[in-house]
Amino acid sequence: MRVASGLWQKLLLITALVVSSAAPAVAGSFELSLLGGLRMGGELEDASTGEYHPVEASPSFGLAIGFPLEPERILEVVWTHQEGQVDGASADGGRVCFDLDTVGIGGTADWRRGRWRPFLSGTAGVTILSPEQPGFDTAVLFTMTLGGGAKVPISPKLGLRFEGRGVFMLATSSTSGVCGGGRCVLSFSGSGIVQLELLTGLTWSL
Repeated sequence: MRVASGLWQKLLLITALVVSSAAPAVAGSFELSLLGGLRMGGELEDASTGEYHPVEASPSFGLAIGFPLEPERILEVVWTHQEGQVDGASADGGRVCFDLDTVGIGGTADWRRGRWRPFLSGTAGVTILSPEQPGFDTAVLFTMTLGGGAKVPISPKLGLRFEGRGVFMLATSSTSGVCGGGRCVLSFSGSGIVQLELLTGLTWSL
């Protein structure tokens, strides 16, 4: 699997920002979730031909830090990373590869306590699209996620988390696609990218 240079530096920076911003607002314990899964869907338009090319499904992974507000409500900051690619859209018909880093602030709301704890989730934030080809610009898209899943406690401090969520990335007037050097290889179809992300992970209560 490709690992973008500086990925772990970004993870450490995101974690530091999350803890420093949220900790003063919510005193007491917090939850740490390590997430992994699959991200799929979305398409980009070939800027030369007008054809649409799907973003290939690929693994995603990330981190969530949660601060309980009430027994059923948790304030969360969530980061997930996908190494995406689109085939047949570059100038020579090859691949266009890029990283998608999504960071959002929101939370979860449980509606039942017990062995299985169903929940709804939502965040608002940004996605950083970083092309791997040299000479192309990084793009920032406003992002919202909506989803749900279930938490399964397996001990007082450890549990499993299963979640599916829609990821809605919206292009802005200054963000048109995968561009650089005065040209665009791919442009956003419609107003952005819509994907589905399926995640599972381990949660520690600290």
